[in-house]
Amino acid sequence: MLRAITLTLVLFSQTNTWAGVGKVTEQTGPTEIVRARQSISSAVNTAVEMNDTIVTARSRAELTFEDATKVKITEQSKLIIDDFVYDPKSGTGKLAMKVALGTARYASGQIAKNSPQQVAVKTPTASIAVRGTDFSMTVDELGRSLVMLLPSCDGKTCITGQIEVSNEAGSVVMTQAYQATLIAAVDRPPSSPVIVTIDQANINNMLIISRPREISEENRDNRRDSRTALDTNLLDRDFLKPADLGNQLDGFNRLDRNELEDDLLPNVLDAVNAALSATQEAMSTTLSMLPGYDAGSGLKWRITDSDQLVLTRYSNHVFELTVPKEQGAILDLQQDGIPVYQKINSGGTTTITVIQSQ
Repeated sequence: MLRAITLTLVLFSQTNTWAGVGKVTEQTGPTEIVRARQSISSAVNTAVEMNDTIVTARSRAELTFEDATKVKITEQSKLIIDDFVYDPKSGTGKLAMKVALGTARYASGQIAKNSPQQVAVKTPTASIAVRGTDFSMTVDELGRSLVMLLPSCDGKTCITGQIEVSNEAGSVVMTQAYQATLIAAVDRPPSSPVIVTIDQANINNMLIISRPREISEENRDNRRDSRTALDTNLLDRDFLKPADLGNQLDGFNRLDRNELEDDLLPNVLDAVNAALSATQEAMSTTLSMLPGYDAGSGLKWRITDSDQLVLTRYSNHVFELTVPKEQGAILDLQQDGIPVYQKINSGGTTTITVIQSQ
């Protein structure tokens, strides 16, 4: 009887060990694994399973899957493992994951090399088809994604593969190391790929807060190509040509205008009261949304048509942060040696730290 019980315990232990699809191989601080709505404290060698959500705070972590796929996650990131099936004999299987927030670097394993069509990596605004290579994804709180193709290096040589980034509005293929594309929304196609000059150590959440110069310039060029009615230079037109002026005079009759309808004595007091009311409302909004706000800090704010709060500050660097208007967070900005500390709404547990220096 005792031998049977011992055998049962051994088999049960082995089943739990092999239930994992990979494990945590590196970790710099507290990391959380959410499994079946329960929070599990992670550590090196902690097993990860399908449907796990890995959340980092002020730490970094690396996951290594059974097919040798590696995913490195930076601070303030969220990764979801949707599916993983692997046959070590054939080296084939299926892998699906989603980066919901922050920055993750993906390094292909056996599944991507032998069954690339079975690898599905997603962000809130894009899908990435992998062809056996490395790439990074940076996702902000609005789901905007910056995807960058990276070289795969083994210490001796570096090889650059290929990825296709797509969504409902279009797709782009990247084949050169450090090519990057920005996907701003599901209904907007990925931007044209550009090669970014960057040190791999700087591939982190700052890529969304302070986008690479090459990406910003590409977006400017695209906006310039998309001409609208506002792009028409009316100064190029001559509105005082004799023929045109004659036609305008012919169509004008002083009797057509009822000057009694003109308000020649507007109520100045009403206008002043309206202006004061608008000023008080703006001050009230500022105090409730940005407690302790000091305009002398150089931090500017505005609300977009989509109810997003945009914070900006200009110095030797350009800082711009966009968050939902109701978001609770704390901004800790160090820009060119000048500290700016601003609470957003209630503050909450989210701290956004930005350091900009020469």
